[in-house]
Amino acid sequence: MIEPEFLKRGDKIAIVAPAGKIVRKKVETAVEILQGWGLQVVLGSNLFNNHFQYSATDSERLDDIQNTLDDPGIKAILFARGGYGVTRILDRIDFSGFRKNPKWLIGFSDITIFHSHLHANFKIESIHGTMSAGLTDPASAESLRKALFGGRLSYEVESNPINRRGSAKGNLTGGNLAILCSLIGTVSDMNTKGKILFIEDTGEYLYRLDRMMWQMKRSGKLSHIAGLIVGGMTEMKDNEIPFGKTAYEIVAEAVNEYDYPVCFGFPAGHQEDNRALVMGRKTEIVVDENVILAQK
Repeated sequence: MIEPEFLKRGDKIAIVAPAGKIVRKKVETAVEILQGWGLQVVLGSNLFNNHFQYSATDSERLDDIQNTLDDPGIKAILFARGGYGVTRILDRIDFSGFRKNPKWLIGFSDITIFHSHLHANFKIESIHGTMSAGLTDPASAESLRKALFGGRLSYEVESNPINRRGSAKGNLTGGNLAILCSLIGTVSDMNTKGKILFIEDTGEYLYRLDRMMWQMKRSGKLSHIAGLIVGGMTEMKDNEIPFGKTAYEIVAEAVNEYDYPVCFGFPAGHQEDNRALVMGRKTEIVVDENVILAQK
């Protein structure tokens, strides 16, 4: 995997919104935090436009992404938020300049599309981490700062009772489960063989989560991984007639026949504590009395 250049004080970082519209105040707060890290912040020209549920029209969002990808002076791009919209413009993005001068792309949720596309096509690392609004959480912000400035990422978290113990090494892949399922069969589809897979999601009905896990299983995404990390499964919904399983129980059932380690409740995803993970990087996970995850 290709590792973009780590940041140093004085470097430029851009904020663009490739999907949903963003509240100006949240961006202003993020700018203050990033400037506190010694970075120069560049805002996308169309960042605060408004087109229905999108931050701007497809063409305007595409222009902001293309301009920041092509600018050699910008060393990282922090996406303002997720939502929906990246898939509408992804195939119109010219990545040729980015491939010559890789930079860090940072975000989660709908930004999973970028993570998967970069790894599948260009073998370039990216950061699954908090976006503009989430920078107010100290743990999330500090983990992102470390990732951007070249610090070693190492986490120790409490074990979940339904974890499956063991240890594994492999490049990290994954992201938002609904997005990952939507990419199956496309040019942005991830290869999970030998990888440590990370998944998270929010606001899904439990039966839909079950369907997505079966889609992952039937498409071969779960059978040859080295390990599974399950982040937040937040604000899950049920029907009037209960589905009968929790979100974690649904995932556990889908991987029950395999023997790799499984960690539930890792602090990443649609939640306040959203730790940075470098996607594509070699990762080691030990699931025991506690869970230790390390990226070098």
